[in-house]
Amino acid sequence: MCNIAGYIGERRAAPILIEMLRAQEGLNAGFYTGIATLHEGKIHYRKLVGNLDDLLANTDAADLPGSIGIIHSRTPGASAFEGVEYAHPFVTRREGEVVAAMVLNGTAGCFKPRRAERIAITERLLREGVEIPSRCKGEGNLNLPDGTCVHSSDVFCQLVDSHVRAGLDVASGAARTFFELPMEAVVLMLSLTRQDAIAFARMNFPMHVAFCAHGAYLATAPQVFPTDARDYTLLPLQHAGYVYADHFEAKPFPKLPASVAPLTPSLWQRANEIIVKKLAEGEQTVSTLAEVIRPLFEGYECGQVGAVIYAVLCELHRAGKLVQRVAYIKGQFEGLKAPETYLTIA
Repeated sequence: MCNIAGYIGERRAAPILIEMLRAQEGLNAGFYTGIATLHEGKIHYRKLVGNLDDLLANTDAADLPGSIGIIHSRTPGASAFEGVEYAHPFVTRREGEVVAAMVLNGTAGCFKPRRAERIAITERLLREGVEIPSRCKGEGNLNLPDGTCVHSSDVFCQLVDSHVRAGLDVASGAARTFFELPMEAVVLMLSLTRQDAIAFARMNFPMHVAFCAHGAYLATAPQVFPTDARDYTLLPLQHAGYVYADHFEAKPFPKLPASVAPLTPSLWQRANEIIVKKLAEGEQTVSTLAEVIRPLFEGYECGQVGAVIYAVLCELHRAGKLVQRVAYIKGQFEGLKAPETYLTIA
């Protein structure tokens, strides 16, 4: 699982996005990092292999203009040669101009058996002349019969754009893509077709939104929201729509690719008990917490593991009970490092 964030409002987005990502990067990310903003009809983006500090040291990411933007940091790649095109945001272009940028948090998950369908869609896009920038020779995230590979999130981004070119709005295009190219994921998108909002589509991975006087915050982990945006909510399950500076609008997916476990009060209570007990035993990561609560979602095709974990961590953080220690581990390539956050309770 990765960590992503967004902002739309009256203030410059880049510093806000950087602050939110820094607060959650070590929870499950830090190997690839990227940011995109939208300003005066142009999408600006920067990305690289490395953590947030690497992005700030090697690019002008902190200076990107605009009061609307998205940011992403992801987990390790599947092979040693994965370069900058495997980092988010993924972008689409028309006549050389960037017209959309997307960040995605998620995996194939329960849809792994549908790999042949993902390959078929990728090959169709390539036949239609669609550029998939992550395509390279060798084995990687999604291997093609011709000996090349692509990143499946890049394919997702290009498929959304193909629907926009066919006449759908970007949120509707993302909802349709979730049915055709299903993933256990959530996406945020900037598009020149909707310059007043951040488009989103959520299958089951967490995405929280909070509003304050100057704008809207989006983040995987709600504890990173500032004190003036404490009242957060999850964006609705299996919905797509738009987040504006002062509200969001959402429509359900017209077709559902799988069933998702609902977050019932009894499930919340049980998950909270399990997580608190595990944290009391010693330092944990988000990954180890996911392992212990995953059985709660048996019987459904998709769970909401991340949503539960981050909500519990947020409540512990606000109660002053969450203790976080950041250490550094080897990054994607030699000479790089990635932050990892270890969690306990006071």
